[in-house]
Amino acid sequence: MLVPVLAALAGAAVYGITGVLQQRAAHRVQGDSTDQSGFARGLVRQPLWLFSTIGSVAGFGLQGVALGTGPIALVQPLLVTGLLFAGVTGFVVHRRGVDWPFFGALLLTAAGLAAFLVVARPTKGGGEPTLARILPLGIGLAVLVVGCVLWSLRARGVARSLTLAFAAGIVYGVTAAVAKLTIAAFSDGFVHGLTHWSTWALVVCGPLGFLLNQNAFREGQLASPAVAVITVTDPLVGIAIGVLWLHEAVASGAGPITGEVLALAAMAGGVWLVAHRTPQVAGGDGDRGSGGTPEEGRHAEAASAAPA
Repeated sequence: MLVPVLAALAGAAVYGITGVLQQRAAHRVQGDSTDQSGFARGLVRQPLWLFSTIGSVAGFGLQGVALGTGPIALVQPLLVTGLLFAGVTGFVVHRRGVDWPFFGALLLTAAGLAAFLVVARPTKGGGEPTLARILPLGIGLAVLVVGCVLWSLRARGVARSLTLAFAAGIVYGVTAAVAKLTIAAFSDGFVHGLTHWSTWALVVCGPLGFLLNQNAFREGQLASPAVAVITVTDPLVGIAIGVLWLHEAVASGAGPITGEVLALAAMAGGVWLVAHRTPQVAGGDGDRGSGGTPEEGRHAEAASAAPA
């Protein structure tokens, strides 16, 4: 398990760092938040966004290595450590002093993750998931994503950012599962991989998750709340898919299940504390969607980036 663990941790570091950089670039894009073509043009004009996106591709490659050599129920939870890297990077980018309650929340999240992995002891599955196994969970997740997108059209500011981040986390969890199936399909031959349904599902899910992710970053003043929601939702969905679709196993029985639930609750509590602490970490700069204009949001960002 050394290779998937190291690859997943390296991928998490890349995702955490590039997530903060992408958020800064996305937050600077002007225009109506519903104008996706204008939003895309604004992103590609920024060298910072292009550089961080290349980094994200490298992170996805590392995640692919981890998924190809280990169970998704192990790999996806390890990506939660990207939250720690994002938190540290955020303080460096915004040139702020260390906020210990904020870092305490990040450490609680990491501790919950570690406890889950120790108790659950996820193991590899095998076999191709059947259509009867795929459809119920697939439809349920699709309904959740659509519901989040519709809700985000009515929300503003932090609420909109976190709703889109939740949708992105769901899509990323599905993307990880179909990526694992795609890797296995290509191992049986190029033609088999190219014609396998998971390859085309990956073509759809990958860009969709990325688009939701960038929109979530666009709405928030700091990247940490969106990154927190994404990096926790992603592994929870990944665990469900690994167990229900891919025949992977986690420890069962009253004791292990209780421990797993408590560990996941600690991880979720850490995420809530991160989101709760972020406005204070931002020094009262506020959020672009909290009654302020995009121009005011950019002035706030510039102020938050200045040396104390």
